Amino acid sequence: MKTARVCPVFKSGDRAKVNNYRPISVLPSFSKIFEKLVFNTVEFLVSYLEKHSILSDSQYGLRKGPSTSLAILDMVDKISNALADGKFSVGVFIDLFKAFDTLNLKILP
Repeated sequence: MKTARVCPVFKSGDRAKVNNYRPISVLPSFSKIFEKLVFNTVEFLVSYLEKHSILSDSQYGLRKGPSTSLAILDMVDKISNALADGKFSVGVFIDLFKAFDTLNLKILP
């Protein structure tokens, strides 16, 4: 249902290296209208879930108000409480440099 024209956009570094470009997809108008309809539906669904208190307080994504700063504060609070109670805390953090470039395009349909 969606066909895109992919244009390479330079990020930084040596312009001769392919790894320093990222693909940008130019989408048809129909696709943009359809995505807007889906976005509005998701926005309605999220507002319904918030109105009826179905979402967890630890849910920060796809919500208005909570931000990554609050997610970090929540994590620090949980770690501090665990240490105060004599428990262990483990954190796993992953930073994927040029994350889009790590995607195996052969596995995509």
